[in-house]
Amino acid sequence: RRLAATNGPRIFRGRNVTTTDYIRAVFLDVGETLLYARPTWADVISDVAGIRGATITPDALVAAERRIAPVIATRFRDGERHTTSLGKSQSHWTWLYSEMLGLCGVPERLIPSIAKACHTRFNDFDTWVLFEDARPLLEELDRRRRQDGLIVGVVSNWEEWLEPLLIHRDLARHFDFLVVSGVVQSEKPDEAIFDASLARAGLTRSQSNQAMHVGDSLTADVEGARALGIRPVLLDRDVRYPPERTSGTAVIRSLAELPRLIDEARG
Repeated sequence: RRLAATNGPRIFRGRNVTTTDYIRAVFLDVGETLLYARPTWADVISDVAGIRGATITPDALVAAERRIAPVIATRFRDGERHTTSLGKSQSHWTWLYSEMLGLCGVPERLIPSIAKACHTRFNDFDTWVLFEDARPLLEELDRRRRQDGLIVGVVSNWEEWLEPLLIHRDLARHFDFLVVSGVVQSEKPDEAIFDASLARAGLTRSQSNQAMHVGDSLTADVEGARALGIRPVLLDRDVRYPPERTSGTAVIRSLAELPRLIDEARG
């Protein structure tokens, strides 16, 4: 089944809404916000490599990823997007896995098969599990959807198979709509994906401050949302970002903190 778009703004029940900045919609990222690769992405790659005869520690993979991160950031700033099609996704991730494997000293002859197997594993629904704080949040947002008419949607940089994954994990029922980069052909932080999200929530750009977007990326989620006037919330579970980079941004360490922020924004 496919989640239907909302046809327009909802009527908020039980409250006399008079302010123009009342929070009417909450958008949620998925990867590293609601779902994560179990037990960690580095453990997954380490396991896949081990099955194919290469021993790599998760710590070595994390170190390799940090070395490659500036290259990825440059390519991203230059406009490269990799979740807007399955072909682009496979090309990007296979390149990234190959680079990390090479930095970890994996023999060159083994790299292509391991990189391909990693891509397959990360496309397996069973690789992805829900963070412990996600289900309670979604249940609380369900209550607010019923009681207040709050609109809740997914806005995610993910391939087109995200919706089947969410259905498989019994999560799709928690959302009024899904806006997925692989479907709308636009990736955060680009404006088009956020415009599509506002439209699905029944909001215009002039009403963008009535929406809140929550995600784990300072660039894709925070900067992308802020550029359109959507209220950004950074989920920084592992304190990845120093305070000087998040000044003026609402930062939470757990999804359990989000209802309080919504209440504060709603007045």
